[in-house]
Amino acid sequence: MKSKINSPIQPDWWTKTLVGVVLGLSLSIALSSLVLIIGLNFLAQGTIAQIAMWCIAWFWLPLFFLSYLCKSGQHALVFFSVANIMAFAVLFWLRG
Repeated sequence: MKSKINSPIQPDWWTKTLVGVVLGLSLSIALSSLVLIIGLNFLAQGTIAQIAMWCIAWFWLPLFFLSYLCKSGQHALVFFSVANIMAFAVLFWLRG
């Protein structure tokens, strides 16, 4: 028995992989920079720098995984581009 799927996930894995690698990495760098900026008020500078460095991998791997759950490569590109713009806008706003 076949099940009907309204909007199947498209198999364009090259686009999803490139989006996950490039835009996922830049988004994870922006998010770890936000952790660094926010955490400077609460922890020592050396400690928060190490935490922010290790946060890159913690953010990047789930983002890379999420790129494959998008409907198509273009959908992933738009989603990750908007997320990058928002993350870097907040980062530059906090840095002043």
